[in-house]
Amino acid sequence: MVVRKFLYAFLLTLGFTGCGSRLPAEIPLLKPMSEDDEVRISREFRREAKKKLKLVHQLEVERYVDRIGRRLLSVMGPPSFDYRFFVVEDSQLNAFAVPGGSIYVHTGLIERVKSTDELAGVLGHELVHVKSRHMARISGPDPLSILALLGVFLSGGGAQAQAAGVLGQALSATRQLSYSRQLEQEADTLGVRYMAEAGYDPRAALGFLKIIDQERILNPVDLPPYLMTHPLTQERVTRVDAVVHSLRIGASRPEESDSIKKIQTLLRLERHDADAVIGEYERLLGQNPQNAEALYMLGLAHEYKSRWPEAQQFLERARTLKPKSPGIDRELGHLYTQIGEFRSAHEALDRALSADPKEPLNYLWLGKLFEKESNFPEAVAAFLRAHNLSPLWPEPPQHLGVVYGKMNRLGDAHYYLARSHWLADEDELAIANLERALKIFGPTTARGQLIKDELEAIRARRK
Repeated sequence: MVVRKFLYAFLLTLGFTGCGSRLPAEIPLLKPMSEDDEVRISREFRREAKKKLKLVHQLEVERYVDRIGRRLLSVMGPPSFDYRFFVVEDSQLNAFAVPGGSIYVHTGLIERVKSTDELAGVLGHELVHVKSRHMARISGPDPLSILALLGVFLSGGGAQAQAAGVLGQALSATRQLSYSRQLEQEADTLGVRYMAEAGYDPRAALGFLKIIDQERILNPVDLPPYLMTHPLTQERVTRVDAVVHSLRIGASRPEESDSIKKIQTLLRLERHDADAVIGEYERLLGQNPQNAEALYMLGLAHEYKSRWPEAQQFLERARTLKPKSPGIDRELGHLYTQIGEFRSAHEALDRALSADPKEPLNYLWLGKLFEKESNFPEAVAAFLRAHNLSPLWPEPPQHLGVVYGKMNRLGDAHYYLARSHWLADEDELAIANLERALKIFGPTTARGQLIKDELEAIRARRK
């Protein structure tokens, strides 16, 4: 199969360590990639990325980025791919799109943007690259340019990334460079328009361009990886400015339930920087005791360090100042669940659901609350609701598998564990659990036939 040859060559390129590296002696030329090829490439890239990149699995952070991406996709027409969004723990200012629907954002970029709108501008740009199949249009029948470009993102930066970037430019020469300008113009123009249609402020796209321009000026030798694949020129800035001014900028939709400041703080906590966070926000609170954001961040930091009384105090004070924040209520619901105050947890999560009924994370925390109360049927209902709202998120089916196991419904337990593994690109574990579920349900039952169909689909995509 063409894609298998492509993937073999792709994996070989991941070993490049510098400009002196040699290409494999023979890599077959390929016909232009189909959409099915891109889906397979995306899946194989995700598998390699899990091994080579440090992915962030903080649920609030994952959901925040996914929520922005889904909001943009809602105005981009029928999706060609199953889009997935990932956050990479890496201080470099970078984001990239893989053919077939996988979007990766570095923590270094998230921590440098000043607003959710700026991050939406980056994601909108990357989504256009995928939806318009730009990587396939760059590479044409020659796989090496796409291999080199993808190799940049798994190489971890530094000399290896620089070598891969130089290789990618050399392979396609003038054709690739001229095409790059055309595709960047398309991604800029459509990305800004989609931002506006989705309710984000398109002017924020200019704000992000200023950020990467500052990075270029301050560090002209070691350029951010983002600039290697998204060259910044004055022409590009002028064009984005013209597109922004051509749009009617109306009132934005309500901001996401989590502010960018909360997400940036959670990323710092994931790096075990809680004491610095506490010191910073205690100083801000000393300057203004009514600073709701400082109270909120202090609550998060103390919760991270399992200091439950302090976390409760700060979060409750934050809610007093911001009584309509579903993010604070969700955090309080999670905290109350942790300390066994189940009635207060239900009240907080009910408020969060009332304000934000389509947020899967609200239902996930509600399911965990019911599970802790041993109310397994209600836990299943909540986890199913989370799964239906976000069908590509592996977390809800994983919890469904656990709860069904506690209910001794082992067929359902194995089925949903299989689904979680399948969504996480862990095909072997998915197949093993589906086979166990098939034995329990029986191959001649309606459920058994469904499982056989899913087994066949998973095995087919592995060929």
